[in-house]
Amino acid sequence: MKPLIFRRNALIFCASASILLCGCEAPQSSADFVPQAACAYSVDASVEYGSGQTAVLKLTRYETAYWEADFTEPDSLAGVVLQFDGSTVSASYKGLAFSVPKSALPAKNMLMLATEALDTAAETQELHCKSQDDGTYCWTGNSDAGSYTVTFAETGEPVAFEMPSQPCKITLTNFTVLTDQPAETTALTTAA
Repeated sequence: MKPLIFRRNALIFCASASILLCGCEAPQSSADFVPQAACAYSVDASVEYGSGQTAVLKLTRYETAYWEADFTEPDSLAGVVLQFDGSTVSASYKGLAFSVPKSALPAKNMLMLATEALDTAAETQELHCKSQDDGTYCWTGNSDAGSYTVTFAETGEPVAFEMPSQPCKITLTNFTVLTDQPAETTALTTAA
């Protein structure tokens, strides 16, 4: 009978210890945060979407709703440049321009969701964010496609976009503020 009591006590102790150990995570604190993403900038983007699809590109924001995505990977997309000019998306490949149907290029749809979220964050005076242990700030929002999270570095630049319902994860690196815009982009944004 004593071995049974010992096992029961050991089980109760282990269960209690595991509950306590799992609950010892530091709580995330909420903070008002001002992102530094309202300017013209470019970032390197690594996109994971769908069931294991990936893409690598240079993502450039000229102003609200005016973006450019220049793909380098995979080989099937390398050289394709997408231009988001407010309400439409156009594409070019080695100088050949063509329109992009809404159903084409799943990566395009993921980028549209991400750029809209980044524009929303840039236009908001202060974001109510959750401060993370690694010094980043996470902001959650909603779109017609589902909820998303934008992660900002401590210095204010965006470092990630995630939308679990799609699924989509975009990691952003090498944030660079643009001081000069190409002439054709300046003409495009002023004509709108």
